[in-house]
Amino acid sequence: MRILAISGSPVNGGNLEVLLEEVRRGAESKGARHSLIHLNDLEILPCQACGKSPEPNLCFYADGMSLVYDKLTACDVLVLGSPIYFDCLSAQTKLFVDRCNCIRPIAQTEKGTFVFKNRFKKERKGVAVLVGGKRGQFDPGLTVLKGFFKWGNFKLVDSLIYKHDDWEVGEVKNNKEIMKKAFDLGKHLAQGKTR
Repeated sequence: MRILAISGSPVNGGNLEVLLEEVRRGAESKGARHSLIHLNDLEILPCQACGKSPEPNLCFYADGMSLVYDKLTACDVLVLGSPIYFDCLSAQTKLFVDRCNCIRPIAQTEKGTFVFKNRFKKERKGVAVLVGGKRGQFDPGLTVLKGFFKWGNFKLVDSLIYKHDDWEVGEVKNNKEIMKKAFDLGKHLAQGKTR
């Protein structure tokens, strides 16, 4: 079982990273392979809406997304996490989502109609992890992630949402309930189960 976690947070050691690491610990306790990508560490060009297929590549541009595409293609489970800013995803997460537009390029059929070609044939599992203040609205961000998972042929099997009112970096470590949920989530994913 290969689990890929992607963090869209700009904060090293922040709540999102702590939760993703706890999912990792849970997954590895059941023998899964787990890798974590920090989008903020990569240089990624915004989507240029090229409008044609980059096949056989996943994109016309070679940048930080090349590493992400490789791991995205190989994973069995994707755990995609973002902080909630202004009631939506972080810029880093949205940039990643937009650059995945080309995983379903437009193709012309023999009848002359156009369809979106699904390049990821096998349906895999997806999990959303969202972190933000208690007054934030999480539904807009979750809606974007649901659309992304559908586009990428990932079945959204679970979500972990952490609303907090403490602004200390990484303070989620003190919340035993959510930490246990994250650890258990990793275990269940490694075993091919959902909570």
